[in-house]
Amino acid sequence: MRTWKYWLGSALLGVLLLPTAALASAVSVGEAAIGTAVEERVLVGQSFQFDSSVGKLYAYTRIVGAPSETQISHRWYYGDQLMAEVSLPVRGTNWRTWSTKSMMPQWVGSWRVDVVAEDGSVLDSLNFSIQ
Repeated sequence: MRTWKYWLGSALLGVLLLPTAALASAVSVGEAAIGTAVEERVLVGQSFQFDSSVGKLYAYTRIVGAPSETQISHRWYYGDQLMAEVSLPVRGTNWRTWSTKSMMPQWVGSWRVDVVAEDGSVLDSLNFSIQ
């Protein structure tokens, strides 16, 4: 008769041997938005439009479903031009994280932040504009 330790060990070994793609596909975005600050891990000033004098913006993401430690990236685009890429660790099954981007007053127009999984798949896109 097999003990609970055998079954627990087998289950843990199975999780450890999952390919990276399977882990990344389990990751999803529970919440994502752009705002003007993060206070006590909560996004402040959430909007889709910001004044050109904003100075700095925050891309806030809550990642769910990561069965083990992984990472995501925030890719900041001005139009179609990649302006910044920030790698962020995900260390739990319900993990809040964010990146920041200093905004120049002359960068008016359409922006987006792509939330990208470790395998390169785009999990979400956040569109906003600077006016």
